[in-house]
Amino acid sequence: MPSPTELHSLDAFLVEPETLLATFANLDGLIIDARSPEAYAAGHIPGAISVSTYDNFVPNTKPEGMRAFANQAAALYGAAGITLDTPVLVYDDDTGVRVARECWLLEYLGHRQVRLLHGGLNAWQQSGGPISATASASTPRQFEIQHSSSGFMAADSLVADLNHPKRVVIDVRDELEHDGLDHTACCERRGHVPGAVWIHWSAFLERGRFKSAEAIRALLHSRGIKEDDEIVPYCHRGARSANAYWALRLAGYPQVRNYIGSWHEWSARPELPLELGHRQNR
Repeated sequence: MPSPTELHSLDAFLVEPETLLATFANLDGLIIDARSPEAYAAGHIPGAISVSTYDNFVPNTKPEGMRAFANQAAALYGAAGITLDTPVLVYDDDTGVRVARECWLLEYLGHRQVRLLHGGLNAWQQSGGPISATASASTPRQFEIQHSSSGFMAADSLVADLNHPKRVVIDVRDELEHDGLDHTACCERRGHVPGAVWIHWSAFLERGRFKSAEAIRALLHSRGIKEDDEIVPYCHRGARSANAYWALRLAGYPQVRNYIGSWHEWSARPELPLELGHRQNR
């Protein structure tokens, strides 16, 4: 793993499978399998440990809700032997939503050395990487939270400034969800955040990897979104939006904030406004 200084650069965030394969024998830190425990048991990168907060929903994005969510995640990470200074490399089957959400959460909690395996386990195997069915364990540690709010958006902050001309809210859910025609059981209301631009989260990906920065910028430019806009992606639980968050950051957009509460929270709060129907452009 590179030094903490290098990891502050987004250039060091993505790790290609060939790079991991070449340095595997001397790897410093932990490899985190963010997939389901069942997928991990069926086969994983040798030495990886199974850690996932994917099924933990944010109660709400008010301070008390985020505090509870953060404490729950920190306890899980500490039990897995992760500290703020433990270099971690996180992976999914490909560059999916689970790995993106896990990396976003680690960054939000203040982790300084988190990286993502670009292309995930599929790319690792295609590069000749070995697979193991032997579970790995690590020594529990103390995970001390040091919040980083730069990539975080709360519902109250979002609704207070919905019409700001330099803020763009992006709904990255399926089109039926955006239009309010879905049947998501846990959501009390249907629709989308007023004024949200719909861009499906998969539009930032190609063959299980992030598209080039140029391709992502071209897509956003076609929708009237500029580099100096503040961009707030959201979805249902903050996972698809976390994937969009990393895609936009890697494409050079400096002001991106993941609304981690997403529609699960927004729909449960009747005081928050919504819109129905399709909306293509700003």
